[in-house]
Amino acid sequence: IEALTKQLSDAPDVSSLTDQVQALSQKLDPVDADLTAVKSSVESLTGQIAPLADRLTELEKAPISASTSTEATAAFEAELKKLQDSLAAQRGEVEKMVADAQALEAKATAEAQAATNLAILSRLHGQLDAGQPYSDLVSELQAGGVTVPDALSTPADKGVETLSSLRASFPAVARTALADARDADKGTGVIAFLQRQTGARSVTPQDGDGPDAVLSRAQAALADGDVATALTELKSLPEAAQTAMADWEQAAQTRVAAVEAADTLASDLNSN
Repeated sequence: IEALTKQLSDAPDVSSLTDQVQALSQKLDPVDADLTAVKSSVESLTGQIAPLADRLTELEKAPISASTSTEATAAFEAELKKLQDSLAAQRGEVEKMVADAQALEAKATAEAQAATNLAILSRLHGQLDAGQPYSDLVSELQAGGVTVPDALSTPADKGVETLSSLRASFPAVARTALADARDADKGTGVIAFLQRQTGARSVTPQDGDGPDAVLSRAQAALADGDVATALTELKSLPEAAQTAMADWEQAAQTRVAAVEAADTLASDLNSN
């Protein structure tokens, strides 16, 4: 019961991810409102520029007669320069407003996509825990601009071993590994003989560097849901035992790498 309780407490906090997605979605509402206001301002400025442009065109087309005085010509040129400056200023303001609107729209789109990616990753965590395939979710993340690590994408077609299946298969594999290690050691004496014959193995954590002690500590770590520590313990097994544990270790390592990659992606998405 304690092991199951710890497993549940260590499971990804799906409700927390859901809350984050909802919070990001709510942040988009004021952005949409700002974008609407910017677009309205742009339309208003465009309406002001049109009459100025028409007036400037009329002035440029108006002929200046030879009899026009120097003062009148200067006044005309001053008025023309004033209109040109005003038009340039209005155009610059419109261009800035358009750029701001585009930036707001890009930000809103990015935040919406980030919220979607978090929701997809939450579902992917569930598939990892259940040992189910999740290649479709990897494709959705990639379509959303997320670079999915190989450790997470490679096993997607078949899924990874569940924690419960790794726990269930460990004792039988450990017995085989211990028997192979004892055969290779060729220990003498009654105790060594009985150990080889009975396959006796410690089921509580033991100190020491012997294969029995190593396997007992690995099993204890596995019972606590710490697959990574169990794998670290198994590295010190003798070669004969390593061979017997190879398939189990591969399955466990695939799960650890996939879960760590998913956790890292979740952290990156939350930080952005």
